[in-house]
Amino acid sequence: MSALEQNSLILVTGANGFIATHVIETCLAAGYRVRGTARSADKMANLQATWTQKYGEGKFEVAVVPNIERPGAFDEALKGKSAQRDALYTHADATGTLCAIGHPGVSGVAHLATITGFSIIPEQVIDPVVNAALNVLRSCAAHPSVKSVVFTSSSVAASWFTPETEFDIGEDSWNDASVENAHSLPDDEPTKPWHIYAASKVLAERAAWNFYKETNPGFVFNTVLPSFTLGPMFEPEVSVSTASWLKKAFLGDWSAMMHVPPHVRDVARLHLRALNAPELAAGGARMMAAAGPFNVNEVLSSLRTIYPQKTFREDFTPMVRDLSKIDNKRGTALLGGWRSLEEAVKANTEHL
Repeated sequence: MSALEQNSLILVTGANGFIATHVIETCLAAGYRVRGTARSADKMANLQATWTQKYGEGKFEVAVVPNIERPGAFDEALKGKSAQRDALYTHADATGTLCAIGHPGVSGVAHLATITGFSIIPEQVIDPVVNAALNVLRSCAAHPSVKSVVFTSSSVAASWFTPETEFDIGEDSWNDASVENAHSLPDDEPTKPWHIYAASKVLAERAAWNFYKETNPGFVFNTVLPSFTLGPMFEPEVSVSTASWLKKAFLGDWSAMMHVPPHVRDVARLHLRALNAPELAAGGARMMAAAGPFNVNEVLSSLRTIYPQKTFREDFTPMVRDLSKIDNKRGTALLGGWRSLEEAVKANTEHL
């Protein structure tokens, strides 16, 4: 049986993030109600108006969580609040004004909120990310209404990108090298901030798994590890996600690279499946959200096919290849397959 009943309430943290917006859209389209957290209601005003118009009053609401590092930060967001008692949860009325609304407690949680920072001091990045992860799990454990939790990690928690090297990435792979490099590399090493970022993902996910195994809470727990993700952006002008890489490339800046990109809608569907799939009702699944290997010249080929009237740069030579083999069988089975690279590229660029 599904862990979540139809029309139950799902909490999505970091609701204005690129992947989170698609998780919300996917949940709403599937008939669930959604409460999204953000640091301020203003950040969600446009999205809230969009979803209210599309799905109706009361289907989406906002919970303001200014500081996800604070112990108990998510406690109020997990409750069923009364409009008479608390105006924290809001919906947009016909005029776009934020109004109070009340619903029963949260049944499912998709934790996508994180603290993205780059520093040469490991503790400044790692500690806040780990603390935020544990905060949400402790709050979920204290609220019996929560039946299912999916934790969004990252592909860099499993492996560091090593070009021209054959190696396997599985559900039991961990990027221990970045944890070591985060503390051992000299401060003037250009990759150190990136290793620290990766280490924060490794240690936050490990802390989450340790909490789940040691406390045996009353909810199903699974994790999803997205790779660099492509697809349409709800608010392209403000997005700073990995999807913005392709926007820059489309406009001529190919300075950033990526590999194994899933379509964001597939990543969102995998989050919902992690919450409600009967196959995952026992919990304990760690799933790679990766469509398959590709190289940047294949992106160029897709762009030339989609936009024959536009001139793009020549292929890169020599071509740096990603030879890793990712075990994404579980996600493939749950989704029934992945959208193609060309479909993801088109969705990411057709508005430009």
